[in-house]
Parts: sequence; C-alpha cells; structure tokens
Amino acid sequence: MLKELFVNLTILITFNYLFTFLFKETLIHKEDRLPFQILKGACCGLLGVFLIIFGFTYHHSIIDLRNIPIMIAALYGGWVSTATAFAIIMAGRILISTNASALYSLVTIIIVSVITLLASKRKKPDVLRAFYVLLLVNVVSSVMTYFVLHIHSAALHMYYWLLSSLGGMLSFYLIEHEAKAHLLFKQYKFQANYDFLTGIFNKRKFEEVMHQFYKQAGRSPSFQFALIYLDIDRFKHINDQYGHHEGDQVLKELGARLKLNTRTSDPAARIGGEEFAVLLPNCTHAKAVQVSERIRQAVSGEPIILSSGDKLSVTVSLGTAHYPLNADQPETLPLIADQKLYQAKQTGRNKVCYSTKKE
Repeated sequence: MLKELFVNLTILITFNYLFTFLFKETLIHKEDRLPFQILKGACCGLLGVFLIIFGFTYHHSIIDLRNIPIMIAALYGGWVSTATAFAIIMAGRILISTNASALYSLVTIIIVSVITLLASKRKKPDVLRAFYVLLLVNVVSSVMTYFVLHIHSAALHMYYWLLSSLGGMLSFYLIEHEAKAHLLFKQYKFQANYDFLTGIFNKRKFEEVMHQFYKQAGRSPSFQFALIYLDIDRFKHINDQYGHHEGDQVLKELGARLKLNTRTSDPAARIGGEEFAVLLPNCTHAKAVQVSERIRQAVSGEPIILSSGDKLSVTVSLGTAHYPLNADQPETLPLIADQKLYQAKQTGRNKVCYSTKKE
C-alpha cells in the first residue's frame, strides 16, 4: 500500500518537471490558445491514468493520487484543460475495470474539478490557495472512500492524506518555482539586451550585433551595410525646462518612432543618454540616406505629446556611414558616423550628414 502510493508520488514529481518544461511560457497567466489548453489537459489526463495503473487495489477500489493532475489542469489550464484531463482519466479508469468504484471515482473527480475551478477562477494560482484546495479535495476523497466505498482502514486514510498532501504541495511548489524562475530569467535576459526605457537594444547588445556585421563583412566581400548615429537636439534644454520625467517620455517616443521607420531586421539601440544608433544590413548608401531622412522627418514632422498633455516639437541630427563606400574596414564605420553626426550638430541641427567617398 505505502509502496504504491510512494510510486505515485515519484511519478507525480517527475511529471512536474516535464509539465513546466513544456508549458513554462504560460503557466503564470494561464493564457493559452485552445490547442495548448487541450494539450495541457491531455498531459494531466495521461498522468492520471499512469497514477491509476501504478496505484493499488483495496476492496475492489483503486487508490491513487489521480486528483492532483485534475487540480493541476484546473489551476494552470482552466476549464478546457480540466475537461480534457477528466475525460482521459475517466476513460482510463473505466478501461481498467468497470464497477461501482469506477462510478464513485467519476463523482469524486467531478467534485474535485468543480472545487478547483471555482477556487482558481480569474485568479493566478498560488501555493497557499492550492493548499486550501488540496485540503478540501482530500476531505472529499476521504468522505467518498469512507462512507460510499466503506473503506475504514485508518492506516490507509493516514497514508493517503500524508502522501496526497506531500505530493500535491510539492507539485504546486515545483510548478510555481519553475514558472517564476523562467519568468525571472526572461526578465534578466531582456534587461541584459534591451534598454529599459525605450525597449530597443542597449549599447552592449548593439555592439555585439555590430561585431557580427564586421565578421560577416570579412567573410563575404559583397556584404554591405550602413550605420546611422542620431542625437536629440538640445535635449539638455528639454530636461531643464520640462524635467527628467518628460525627457524620458521623449526618449520613449523616439524609440517607438525608430521601430516604426525601420525594418524588423534593422537593429536599433539607445547607446547613450540621448544618443541612438541604427544598423542597416544589406543596404545601399542611397537607401541608407533615405532611411536617415525618413527618421528625421518622422521625429520633426509630428510633435511629441508629453505626459502633462503639452506638445513638444523635437528634432534630431543624424550622421550616416556606409560600408564599403565610406570605409575600407567596417570597424571604422562608427568613427565616420560619429564625425558626420558632429557635422550635423555643428551646421544647424535637424539634418542628415553623410559622405559619398572614402573617409
């Protein structure tokens, strides 16, 4: 008896890692497309069947931890997952043996499903809520076993409560822990590569991508690309007059306009306080100048609405450099783009500066 319940427990814990590996992207929010909801339920249903197979028979009844997969489906998948898991578990139970105990199992699982769905409705699952639900589910299972199936063994009830509680809480803790760990990993990965304010690449990631371009240019003589440096004109004046909070709003809006006016394959980054950069792979010099001008017009052509509701006209200066037109070595492109940006700032701002010869 204890051996079979322990086997159920080990199967359950092993499943938790597989479950979180498959569905780690959506466990926290339970937001899945219908096929994935069904797949979640199918996984939980198959787990329930395995638990039944490795359960033990006592007075023509199979004792196992099948209620926990139903709870997992309800807490982390919703009603579609629960219905799918329920159908698979009951089909497996009936195929194993058809008797009064199977009918009582049907009733028990229905009650467990309803309890868990009601407890998790419109709420993110958490370990404490799962603990209360698990206690209630254990009570239902014990009542059905004691009064309906007439199984009065105190040792059986004690072992079932012990391993069911242990297995349930371990399951929910492991799933929550793995899901949150994955979420934190994604956040750290985002913070390592993206600027927190604008949502585009940060300087470190941009330099990493730029070095990849250098390598590609070295491998392929026909590879060409352009680099655009741009700087917000009189940004210090904006911060002094409107405050740093509104200055951040300007930076966010500039990041958004860069995304709208470049291809998804064009890496854009914030590389300094008010300094931005864009890489244009497989781009001719003429096209790079067109893109630079489009960015300039996109910024100056429409005022930025500040959080106060005020409209602020903002301009940018841009320096554009192209490989191989402006440089024999791609590594010198940042220096050339920076020189052209400085030229644009010194000759009136709100303009694009570039060269059509080697620099």
